[in-house]
Order: sequence, then C-alpha cells, then structure tokens
Amino acid sequence: MTYATGERKTAADMMRELRRQVEERQGPVTDETLARTLGISTGALRSYASGRTMIKPTALRALAELAGVQVSRVYAEMGWLPRHEVSAVRQPDLPEQLQAAAAAVTKLSESLDGLASEGTGRATLLAAAAVLGDEQAAARFQVRLHAMESGDRCAVPATLLAEFMPGDGVRVLDRDELTERALAVGMRPVPPVSPDLDGCDPVAAQHRLFQAELEVVTADALSRAGDFSWQGEPGTTLWQPVSRRWPTHLLVQHVLTGQPFAERLPWASTDGLPVVVIGAEYSVGPTAALLARALGWRFVPVTSATTFDSGRLVRSPALAPPTRRRQGWGAAARRIGVLSEPAAPLPVVMLVRPYVFGDQDAYDVAARRLLRDVRAHIVYARPTPGHLDWWARRRQLTARGAQPAEAWKADVHRALARVEEVLEERSAVLGPEHDLRLRLAPLSPSPDPGDPVVPDRLTDSQFDCAALCLGWLDRVANKGRVPLTREIRPSALRSRLSRTDTSGTTVGSW
Repeated sequence: MTYATGERKTAADMMRELRRQVEERQGPVTDETLARTLGISTGALRSYASGRTMIKPTALRALAELAGVQVSRVYAEMGWLPRHEVSAVRQPDLPEQLQAAAAAVTKLSESLDGLASEGTGRATLLAAAAVLGDEQAAARFQVRLHAMESGDRCAVPATLLAEFMPGDGVRVLDRDELTERALAVGMRPVPPVSPDLDGCDPVAAQHRLFQAELEVVTADALSRAGDFSWQGEPGTTLWQPVSRRWPTHLLVQHVLTGQPFAERLPWASTDGLPVVVIGAEYSVGPTAALLARALGWRFVPVTSATTFDSGRLVRSPALAPPTRRRQGWGAAARRIGVLSEPAAPLPVVMLVRPYVFGDQDAYDVAARRLLRDVRAHIVYARPTPGHLDWWARRRQLTARGAQPAEAWKADVHRALARVEEVLEERSAVLGPEHDLRLRLAPLSPSPDPGDPVVPDRLTDSQFDCAALCLGWLDRVANKGRVPLTREIRPSALRSRLSRTDTSGTTVGSW
C-alpha cells in the first residue's frame, strides 16, 4: 500500500510522542533497545521515525502498549478506525481517567483522616464511574474532577466537584430516547422544552436536556451517594470561577458532611448515648463528621431518605418536598429512642439541619417533641447574623428562582429560635451540661458570597468546635477515664488538634 507524505509524517509524529512517553516512564532508551523491544530492526525504526516509510500497525501497537496509551485511541488518531468507531475512542482514556479519579479521591481521603476512606467524595466518583462506564455517555461527555481546600490553621479539602462537559459537536439526545431511559431507572419522564421553564432561551433548553441525560445515566449510582447537588445552570454564577466551561454540569459534594460512614474501633462512652449535632454548612455541620471520625463512631447526615431497618441504616424513597428532612429526622429519632426508655449503646453522631424544626406544616410540633425527648446528647451552635447573611446571598447565586435572601433568613431565624426553646426545656430537666450549647463568633472580614471556596475562618471554627466537644464529652460521658484527647482515633481532628483554638475566639460557650 502506498501512503502519502502527510500520512507518513503523522505516523512519525505519533511515534515521537509515544517514545517521549516511554522515556518518561522508563528513562532514556536507545534506538537499538527500543527496536529490539518492538521486534523490528534498528533501520526500520529510524525509517519509521523519519517518515520515509509507514510504520506497521503491529509495531505501533507495541509502542503504544509500551507507553501505556490506549491502542484504540492511537489508531483513531492515525485514521485507522471506521468512522462510526472514532467518536467513542477519541475521548480521554476511560479506564485511566477513572483510575486517576479514584486515586485522587483516595489521596484526599488520606489527607483528611490518615486512613483511606471509601466514602469520601463518593458522589463525584460514582457519577464519574457511571458516565465513563456507559458506552453512549462516555463518548459524549468529558469528565473532570476537582477539589477545593479551605482553612488556615486547619486546612482540609472541603469540596469535591465532578464536571461533565459535552464534547465538541455533541447534540442533545432525542427527548423520547431520554424518557425511555428515565423509565428504565424509575425516574419521571423528561419534561418537554417550554417557554415557562426556559424562557425561549435555546442555551437553557439545551443545558436542561444534557442535564436530564446525566441525571438518568447517574441515577442508580447516586442513589447511594449521600448528599450532593447539581450546579452550573444558566443564570447562576457561584461555581463559574472553578469550572472549565459555563454554563456547565457540575456535581458538588461537601467532603465532610456529604457522605455517611460506618464506625471504626468506636470509643465507648460511659452512658452509651449518641450525639445529635444541629447545624449546617453555614454553622457547625462539618463538626459532626469531624467528631464522628475522631471517636470512631458512625456518621449519619439525616436526609429526606434516611430510614432504618432492624436498626440498620438504609435508604428509602423520599416523601414529597414539603416534608423534606422531617421524614428522616422522625426515623432517626425513633431509632435512637427516648430518654425515658433504656437502650443499648449507640455510637453514632447524627447531623440534623436546623430548618427541620421550623414552622412549616402540621409536623412542626411532632418534630420538636422528638427533639425534646430524644435519648441523646445534643450539640448546637448559634450562628451570627453574618453567617446567615453570607449563606443566604450565596444561595442566590446557585439556583434560579431561589428563595429571596431575606425570606430565607427569616425562616432560619424562626427555626433556630424553636431549637433554642427546646434546648432550654431539656436543660431544665437534664441539667445544663447534658447538651452542649455554643455560639459562633462573627466572621471577619465578611466573606464574599460569590467566592465558591468556604471561608477559612469558618472551616477553622469547625475544628475548634470539635475540640470543645471532646472536652465536654470528657465531662459528661468519660468521667474518671483517660482524657479523650489521648484516645481519639486517627483522623483529621487528631492530626490538627494542636492547631485548634478553644479560647472562644471563633466559637465559645453560650
């Protein structure tokens, strides 16, 4: 077969690039050694590399394998594959991409705990695996994983992102095909493009259909992925600085609070009571996960799908949106039991968002009664107006049609007031030390709500709060024993304990 000069030049360029990658892995290689490894003569190698003759496919395959590069990708670049097969293999090497993603998540986990954690960043990894493992989706989307760090004294990877970008020239799927796939995984039909939803904006309409495709492809995997959110829709701006494209399709999960995890060598308290932390990302939500890791206890972020089967944490379909996490809180409170009834020790830290206890519907009184009677120690920290204002304005940048900032703050203020009323009732019956009530110090300077990175001072305060929790547990559930600071498990808190500040600068007693 006769090859044109341009084809031989393409092959020569490919050979040089593959040889460069071989030498990056193995060090400098002579022509003689490389030729012998490829099973060809030194003269043939030099002829191929100069572009005088065309390299044989078997030799190019051997060179690609030596360089650790997917052979089908090399053949696609050479134009040696049928047209209908090219789009699927010109994506980044899928196995290598997924392996790199797993390695990145493991590394982040190790930096958090000193121990590898399967759960850390699970939503991002599971979604990436689902897309890259779906033959159709893998040919249509590029996947990028990214981590954002926060903290000054106690720096940690705080947020993990998985960005899914349609390839150049990729068109949205037909709505009927999407609906069929949605039916197969138990999702609702994909709604038609409408002026009400998209405002006749073709970019918004296209974005919504790509998003629907991703949600269908990842639905099964993400059903066990904890708390996460999809971001990047047109008209929002918060995550734009850390994205490759905008608008985009961005899956976001908070490293500390996004994923439940099981106990590991749990510390045994003297009273066997679990800990319930009432907080969120704008207050002390991450404290719950830090404390659970340090104690070796199970961590359960209570969601609308939290339920238990014979005492075992399982996931159930969520109720309608108006009930939100109240379903999960009811299941969690029933699992814990009430103070008037004896129960076996339960080494669990549960995180419950404050708005569960606000004035919303007919479940208001029941949700607060469960809190009053729950058989647990409770940790609560009152956020400042600055904390709530920062989070309220940040929410406005993440979703079109988000609740107005002032209305959201008013709702949260009412919920916090209800929580504090219940804690006063518990204090009068159980004593002031049974539950831990704290207050956050103002954030200074005021954080920029448009910055996607969590303020360093807020992250530091999570560690400070967790350190205060250890001292409090020493007093109420570790009397007469080795101090908890000498007993806590390998964890982010233990490795940063010497850098925490319990003087009241960031968080103090109420």
